[in-house]
Amino acid sequence: MRPMTRQIIGLGLHSAAIIAFQLSLMQLISIVQWHHFAYMIISIAMLGFGASGTLLALFREKLLSASGWLVPILMTASGFFMITAFQVTRLEVFQFDVYLLFVERSQFPVLAANYLIYFIPFFTGALAIGILFIKNATQIGTYYFSNLLGSGIGGLIVLFMFGSVYPQQVPPLIGLFSVGAGILSSGRRLIAPNISLGVVSVIIAAYLIYQPARIETSQYKGIAQAMNLPEAEIVYSKPDIHGLIQVAASPALRFAPALSLSYTGEVPVKKNIFVNGNFFGVIPQFREGQDSHILDYTTQILPWKLAKKDNVLMLDAGDGASLAQAMSHGAAHIDAVIDNGGVVQMMKTDFAGQSGGLYLQENLDIHVLEARNYLASVKDREYDIIMLPQQESFGGSAGINALQENYTMTLESFGLMWEMLSPGGMIAISTWTDYPPRTSLRILATLVETARNKGVAEPSRHLAAIRSWGNISYILKKQPLTPKDIEITRQLCEDLFFDPLILPGISPGERQSYHMSDDDEFFANVDRILAGDKSFLEDYSFLISPATDNKPYFSQFLRLGNIRELSGIYSTDQIPFLELGYLIVVVTLLQGTLLAFIFIILPLMKLRRSHRGKGGTLIYFGALGVGYMFVEIILIQRFVLYFGHPVYALSAVISTMLIASGAGSLTSGRLRAIARYPASIGLIITLMLLFYTFFLTPLLQESISSPLPVKIAVSLLLIGIPSFFKGFMFPLGIRYLASYDTSQTPWAWGINGSLSVISTSLAMLIAVETGFMAVMGVAVVCYAIAAAVFAFSRLFFRQKTTR
Repeated sequence: MRPMTRQIIGLGLHSAAIIAFQLSLMQLISIVQWHHFAYMIISIAMLGFGASGTLLALFREKLLSASGWLVPILMTASGFFMITAFQVTRLEVFQFDVYLLFVERSQFPVLAANYLIYFIPFFTGALAIGILFIKNATQIGTYYFSNLLGSGIGGLIVLFMFGSVYPQQVPPLIGLFSVGAGILSSGRRLIAPNISLGVVSVIIAAYLIYQPARIETSQYKGIAQAMNLPEAEIVYSKPDIHGLIQVAASPALRFAPALSLSYTGEVPVKKNIFVNGNFFGVIPQFREGQDSHILDYTTQILPWKLAKKDNVLMLDAGDGASLAQAMSHGAAHIDAVIDNGGVVQMMKTDFAGQSGGLYLQENLDIHVLEARNYLASVKDREYDIIMLPQQESFGGSAGINALQENYTMTLESFGLMWEMLSPGGMIAISTWTDYPPRTSLRILATLVETARNKGVAEPSRHLAAIRSWGNISYILKKQPLTPKDIEITRQLCEDLFFDPLILPGISPGERQSYHMSDDDEFFANVDRILAGDKSFLEDYSFLISPATDNKPYFSQFLRLGNIRELSGIYSTDQIPFLELGYLIVVVTLLQGTLLAFIFIILPLMKLRRSHRGKGGTLIYFGALGVGYMFVEIILIQRFVLYFGHPVYALSAVISTMLIASGAGSLTSGRLRAIARYPASIGLIITLMLLFYTFFLTPLLQESISSPLPVKIAVSLLLIGIPSFFKGFMFPLGIRYLASYDTSQTPWAWGINGSLSVISTSLAMLIAVETGFMAVMGVAVVCYAIAAAVFAFSRLFFRQKTTR
């Protein structure tokens, strides 16, 4: 096999490992901590690529002269660090906890150490790729194609691994790809040293695969808290594409979700289900013919007392307890929408006996997909009750879900639910009481706005809510509440020691008959929302206006402009625990920016001042770095809704973008490296993205209910076409620089990487603050700027450097 062929194949194999390693780390970090740190991993990966470009720019000649032996060693070393990096961060000295990040300053150096450990495999791997790119700049199209094709395939491979092996086994398997790439790329004389490092890597990988260590999660995650109970044990554990599914058992794991003070029965012991360390639900103890359920002693009993039960829709019904309650009230037919197929399969097989065959009942149809996808796909069915899962968690979630897209809880989603109600049907939703009130008020604002959007002049006549010491349950009825409905609700409150919160004709004294509140303003705020007071929603300290498909962050309440005001109400130490999730991404952005400056921008300042046209290089490759990442982030968010699960969306978008961009890169080799081509192709991309800004969402909504093969075809077209053209831009720019000033090519690589580091977290923050359309708008501007650089190339590249 020719050396060049071995290099190209090795490059593809190594590129597959890097992207797969990135995705596997995102999965592992979401288990150990929470999903917010996925953005940290993306930033670290881009930091590695940017820093490698910097090193190439500073020591270009030395690195290129040693490329024959250095590239294979770097690939093998990258694989070695992929195999070992996660295990190193699990050492006690390197373990940090997100909940302690803002109260213990010692956590920040530990977080920085984690950055560095994860940075090393990306840096060494990217340096190998960068050397190959710079050394073969005139053939960049072929090499860039191998890089992107391998990366796209890597995204698909890791998706298969997620459902086949445990998360901690994935990095060792992936690292072997890079080890193999390094050995393949070695020359005959240099293969022995690489084999030595490769053998060590294989031995360590084999040990970690066959003896996987237990993943120690944050002490504040549900699984960790459950395992602290007496005689706690994991009785079931299985990897799944949706996450690691575990079932914990303990005699102290009792199910008592804000029970009424009138409850005198025994609190049952139930096994708890966890997905990626987060509480998912309980294993219900269902008995056919039972006519009551423990949830009947919570505020969640309200809809079952008021509505017919011929057809019931349970959205995100992973918690089997609510299904068992529906069965106990004689629901004639239940459609249960559960997005985690692994849990459904587990309940139908391993725990079918313990749960009384609940998931096998004849009157139960289970739909394994995301709730919003189901709402969009069903057009001819009416429901008497549409039940949503309980929101928040006992004691509050500290805003840990702030940046998690929740398309089930958007205004558009509630509009679809309303259309599916029978004439006397109702939407029911409950939440744990939170302080300061955020979730409880946002739910009410969403219900009120939904009713008004459907032509209801007085939403208060269609709404009822009751509260206990820990819960609030709301119902929104399609028809006005009848006097009988009101009477039943009042009697229910009296029997179970609940207080009515919203009810036609309610008096102020009724609201605190059994449960006094320290927050007197809460009731006044409820009344202002019912009255449609828009100014209240705008002036409230937290963001409680309804979430939308453009900003589907239902659990994101923090207004950045209100931090000073909140500091005056709550102590500075308390604020992070109110909105921790959002602040984590802000910290990730600041830390990533600082590291990008230290590792990339600062060293690049040492470049010779004699370079001409540095402004054009900076603007063009910087715009490409920002634009490409912004498009990637926005497409992932849009296709989360389309496919119904983040894992599918992540793999579909990243793999399709990379493979299509690789095809574009390969095709770009047929074009001459002259200014008009990147200018015209950049204009085409700009126009396409401008079209997507306004019409991508409607296009996806038209086919959201289609079968999976149709969705795949649509995604290939909508993601692949612009990505194909984007694949032209980088290699055309590199080839132009190679003919203009070859010493600037590594600098371009570093610029592209440094801007990509910042873009991942920045895109997320822009999406949260202003919506997805704004993110796409920034991407449009970036590609327009890139096109303009070459459209006015004489201005940006005024004079060739004498070499």
